[in-house]
Amino acid sequence: MSSAMASKRASGGERGVALLMAIVAVLLLSVVVLDTRAGVNLFEDIAYNAAYELQTEYIARSGLALVQAALEKDDTGVDSFSDDWAAANSAGTIPVADLGWVSGRVEDEEGKLNLNTLVNNDGETDGATAKAAGRLWSLLTSLGISESRADEIVAGLTDWMDEDNIVLENGAEDQYYSDLSVPYACPNERLRTVGELALVRGVGDALLNRGEGKIPPLRRFVTIYGGQNGKININTAPAEVLMALTPKGVEGVDYIIDRELADEIVSVRSDAPFTTTNELKERVADFHEDLYNQVLTLIDVNSSHFSAVITGETERSSSTAVGIFARQGKHVSLVYYRGF
Repeated sequence: MSSAMASKRASGGERGVALLMAIVAVLLLSVVVLDTRAGVNLFEDIAYNAAYELQTEYIARSGLALVQAALEKDDTGVDSFSDDWAAANSAGTIPVADLGWVSGRVEDEEGKLNLNTLVNNDGETDGATAKAAGRLWSLLTSLGISESRADEIVAGLTDWMDEDNIVLENGAEDQYYSDLSVPYACPNERLRTVGELALVRGVGDALLNRGEGKIPPLRRFVTIYGGQNGKININTAPAEVLMALTPKGVEGVDYIIDRELADEIVSVRSDAPFTTTNELKERVADFHEDLYNQVLTLIDVNSSHFSAVITGETERSSSTAVGIFARQGKHVSLVYYRGF
């Protein structure tokens, strides 16, 4: 082979390698460009989604502001479902200009049983807290929970909140919770949120938030707000809570609010709210003087704590805001907020 021919072949091989490298470079550049464009589209989607989520968050929060305004304008002497603050419960989904939609529900927390009354301010149990435990047990069984499970829930919640480590019959302290597959401690203090109740022996997330079978969600009937006396607003309490005011077998309870009487109270107040507790005797046929005197310290016609769950929506996103409002006179403050 001549040196000239060898030189030509080498030159041709080099050109071939160079061409191959050029093709590879073009392919790599194309991939980079496509990836860059995909990345830009991804970041655009993220930005748009964040904007929509922020929009729905502020729609939901504006709903809370409307609830607060309604509570500030409300007559504080009497609270009932005919008040402006309760209008959201029947309003359905409302358009918000061209931004989206808002819907929600407002509840009177003092139409529910206050769980924190199962212990006194010193974290101990006494005669008054024993009656509160009886009312909770009565509520649980009226909802369809078995007596044995009601025993477990009441004892478990008392152990959860009282200051000692002594295990009540059917109750639970640290040893029980530390042996769970996901262990946690028994705080020995009052509940800080209603959601904490799901951690207590016998309850669980399903019973608290969704209900089990024909048993409705327990959250609808219980609260941690209100005073130590646990007064119930007779204008807003469901029949099951009204029945729980007179638990059978508890000392000092001689007269009972049964289902029929509780339903009658609900029916009478639907015509017009009670403006005084004394109207129970005047407007409810079978609510006699002795029964009235028995429950007098447990009932009221106004409230100071309200909860709101407001959802803001657009075509691409939704956000929910949960707020608890405390009212003193005309001053209304947001004491709890959670968004999701």
